[in-house]
Amino acid sequence: MNIAADLQALAPCDSLYVSPHHDDVLLSCGARLLAEAGRGLRIVVVTVFGEPGRDWPAVGALEAAGVRRIALGLPDARARSDYYSTFQALVEGRRADDDRWVKQLAPALTDVGHRSKASQVYVPLGVGSHIDHRLAHEACLRAFQSGDGRNVFLYEERPEAFVRGAVRVRLGQLGARLPPAAAQAADRVRLAPFLWRFHVAPSLRGDLSGWPERLRSTGLAARQWRQGRAWHPQKGFGPRLQPVVHATAGAQLEPVRALQAALAPSGGRAATRVARLSAAYARRLGAGEHAERFWLLLPPREEGGITTVPEVDEPLPARAG
Repeated sequence: MNIAADLQALAPCDSLYVSPHHDDVLLSCGARLLAEAGRGLRIVVVTVFGEPGRDWPAVGALEAAGVRRIALGLPDARARSDYYSTFQALVEGRRADDDRWVKQLAPALTDVGHRSKASQVYVPLGVGSHIDHRLAHEACLRAFQSGDGRNVFLYEERPEAFVRGAVRVRLGQLGARLPPAAAQAADRVRLAPFLWRFHVAPSLRGDLSGWPERLRSTGLAARQWRQGRAWHPQKGFGPRLQPVVHATAGAQLEPVRALQAALAPSGGRAATRVARLSAAYARRLGAGEHAERFWLLLPPREEGGITTVPEVDEPLPARAG
């Protein structure tokens, strides 16, 4: 595996975002990124998979943000192997040699973390279970889980998180453990609505097309739903997480809407559909017109045999130095 970027030239930053593909960070936490840039924070986005040099949309607020981009240039799933030519393989499959990518990617991300000195790190949660997102998630946890004085946030991928129950499925796959007050954040959903909406995200991404393929994915969706149903938020043995909601309102809404429209799939009514799904998602979070949810990675702590977690407030970080 050859890393395309020259990591030795990386200058310090305040916030580091890791994006499996070139658009995932903008889709999933564009509002947070723009808000941090508006406060003068120095931002670096590291893209793991895909050819370097992919352009971002020409949105004024994004261009003014001064984001530095690093592309590691690793081949994405379908470029790595024909095995990933089907949607089911992308979501449920995993090749034996994928572990090699994680083992080599994690040190590169560790190096990025040390050189950047970022106090805030944003990494993919893996909602939707796409293999590239799963691999990036695992490598990020290996690279950043120790903390080293930084806050590590797992972001919910969009549009996958728009499907009610999808975040719960992913938290169940990870065996995440939530504090008691956050147990209701991973909302339950009945099987029928989940099956009906499951195709939304992969259809918008172009991974799933046509009703025949959607129908074939029903069994996969049912298996994922059962994973989420079996999970207990306070009995997991995986990462300890606490939800953090970033709401956008007032004058900040317009650039976020412009970015969201620019990222929507072209043709038809995709932009309107994405805006509607985004608004419904924000309402579920109780956060007005636009919101993004992150999961703060908490260190395990034992006191008298009882595991406890700290209360978390969520101001935007101030610029360092």
